[in-house]
Amino acid sequence: MNRYGDKNVSCPDMEMSLWDVRKKNSLGRSVLRNAFTLSPSTILPNTLKMSLDGCLDAHRDELEKMSKIETEKVLIGSSWGGAVALHAMEQGLWDGPTIFLAPAYGTAVRKFHSSAAADAFLDAKFAAMSAKLSAESKQHCLIVHGSEDDTVDIADSRKLAAATGIELLEIQGGDHRLNDAMLEEQEGGSPARLHDLVLRVTARA
Repeated sequence: MNRYGDKNVSCPDMEMSLWDVRKKNSLGRSVLRNAFTLSPSTILPNTLKMSLDGCLDAHRDELEKMSKIETEKVLIGSSWGGAVALHAMEQGLWDGPTIFLAPAYGTAVRKFHSSAAADAFLDAKFAAMSAKLSAESKQHCLIVHGSEDDTVDIADSRKLAAATGIELLEIQGGDHRLNDAMLEEQEGGSPARLHDLVLRVTARA
């Protein structure tokens, strides 16, 4: 953030949590909202969509501002934020350069379904996403995932990359947060890797 300046970096609060119902966009709160009105087979997709929509609403104003800026801009989403960034592109609210850091879409799905059912759900969802994203949008996107991530399975990012054609960069030894791999300056005082990746995706746009 220091490299770009506080005024050039925006990070709205998504009011998101896994089970903390005090957070208005938490999965737990969305489950409670749907529990008495939906059948078991429809709770999962509606719960995910409700949380994604709520988190996306928290970013809507900033995304609209970003779309009007003529200078280079990049959307970066980490973990659940990566899932929200995917949702923004799927909904047509953003089509600019984007970096997805260990997007956690699959992790949320697996909280509700068995492994086989979750894989089937993700296959269908990622195929639908791919159909909605233009070839140009995919070209200036990048998925980044650490090989030692024990929070979000790297297999889900591989599945997303295979389904959409978006490039996947696997960081050997990287954990879920990816702070060491992304934010520390490289040898010789070179800019942090995240800075290099920002330049990489903007160059494609």
